[in-house]
Amino acid sequence: MNRILFTIAGLIFCASTASAQEFVAVKVEAEDFISKHADWRLTSSSSTPNVNPDPDGSHAGSASGNAYMELLPDTRVTHGDPLITGSNFWNTAGTGPSLNYNVNIPEAGRYTVYVKAYSTGTEDNGIHVGLNNSNPASGERMQWCNGKNQWTWSSAQRTSSNHCGTERSIYLDFSFAGANTVTFSAREDGFEFDQFILLKTDNNSCSPNTNDQITCNSGTTPITTQPDPEPVSDPQTSPEQTSSGSVPACSNALSDPDGDGYGWENNASCIATSQPLSTSDLPATSGIPVCQSTGSDPDGDGYGWEQGASCLVSGQANGATTTTSASDTVYCQSGASDPDGDGWGWENSQSCLVE
Repeated sequence: MNRILFTIAGLIFCASTASAQEFVAVKVEAEDFISKHADWRLTSSSSTPNVNPDPDGSHAGSASGNAYMELLPDTRVTHGDPLITGSNFWNTAGTGPSLNYNVNIPEAGRYTVYVKAYSTGTEDNGIHVGLNNSNPASGERMQWCNGKNQWTWSSAQRTSSNHCGTERSIYLDFSFAGANTVTFSAREDGFEFDQFILLKTDNNSCSPNTNDQITCNSGTTPITTQPDPEPVSDPQTSPEQTSSGSVPACSNALSDPDGDGYGWENNASCIATSQPLSTSDLPATSGIPVCQSTGSDPDGDGYGWEQGASCLVSGQANGATTTTSASDTVYCQSGASDPDGDGWGWENSQSCLVE
């Protein structure tokens, strides 16, 4: 009797079957990251990032769990749009905005990497994958050519001779079982990322199907959905980075102005337990200072970030009314101060407006 071992987000489950090909599979939802670059945004059935441009809209309704991650803004949609290395294109693995995942590997060995993505064109269909702070050649240039305008699994690697790549050519070699860090780094902006599966098998008879199950020559086996993983520390430097063994809860909902579920307090990421408060919700003893510049509030929700803390742009905090105006805005000296392209940058420890 062959054994099938499958796991999700570090929790291991065993099942037996008399006929199925033996394999090991680890499945993780894209939104179950332990840390991320700020340009990776969560889209769900209840929340859409307020980031433009994003020409293809939300696909949360058909995503697993009705949620997925997308690299925004999406500035390069067609071949006619400017290609700017380091801004909307990263051909070298590990140089673009990244997402990090804690994965509990049941056994060491080679795992084929499958990613479920939604591609609407030719300029949003590539990503890289790395392992434990390394970027092996076998994880570079994962590519989608087929299955446009729907969630599609791929493990193909783009090459100079085959731009669409050959399936099962993206893989990672795990030298040890247990906790490992899997990192996905951007190749093209606008990439939409729903899930990934690490699949270990003795041959190429098994692969994910459209129902997120593993199909082998001998039959189909579902991978049971389980709770989110316990976050761990992030070894990389990014705008949203953990600084300890777990991600703490935010002490103030205002630390999450974009509503993606993660905030920033005390120079570390935190998990927001609720959406940002409105001005009328603030008690008189909230202790939230008044922003010195309207440029501290790039998303226009009434709350900004200055000197390592949330601040109030409009309304009242501790009985003090804001006095900021357009004349208070500081203009950036360099366009490079605005890496996410939202029109606002950060220079000399303060927000600035990109002209």
